[in-house]
Formats: sequence, C-alpha cells, structure tokens
Amino acid sequence: MVITNVGGGYNKSTGVFSAPTIGTYVFYVSANEYGAQDLQLDIVLNSVSKVRLVGYKSATHQTGTNMVVLSLQKGDRVWVTHYYGKGYWTQKVPLTTFTGFML
Repeated sequence: MVITNVGGGYNKSTGVFSAPTIGTYVFYVSANEYGAQDLQLDIVLNSVSKVRLVGYKSATHQTGTNMVVLSLQKGDRVWVTHYYGKGYWTQKVPLTTFTGFML
C-alpha cells in the first residue's frame, strides 16, 4: 500500500525509490517481526547497504527501526532489502513501513 507518493519517485511494483532530483533525502524503515523470529532489513542505495534494522526473536512482535540521511543525485535508487531472518508482520493498516522525503 502506498500512502503518499509526492513527485512519483516511488515505484510500488518494484519497491524502489528513484530520486527525481538532486538533494538531501531522509529514509526510514520500521518492521515488526512476527512469531519470535529474527529479522534484519537494510536500506540500500544503488546496491550498497547503508543502514540495517534488527528485530530479535526474544518475543513475538518486536519492532526494529532505522533511519538514514542520504545526498542523492537524480536517478539514484533507494530500497529496502531482506538481509537475514524471516517473518515480518503487517495488517490492513501497515505495521511495516518504508518512508522517505526530501529535506
């Protein structure tokens, strides 16, 4: 589900954000692990992992978050990728999210 896509840089089919213009962007990811399983996700810039979130299996529904500020060139691509573990949880109202905006 895409809530807002000002500028149209986010492709909901691929999950990739392509910078429409040069600038400083903030990206945030939040994931709710499910079923007491480890979960690690990365925010990636042009195939290079920049930050990682971790949700440990110590209890069901642990939430991992991380944020990164990136200087992007027009056409740079940013996305979230699965690094390790399994089992993220979401509902009709999203619990697992990927957010980005330009400063």
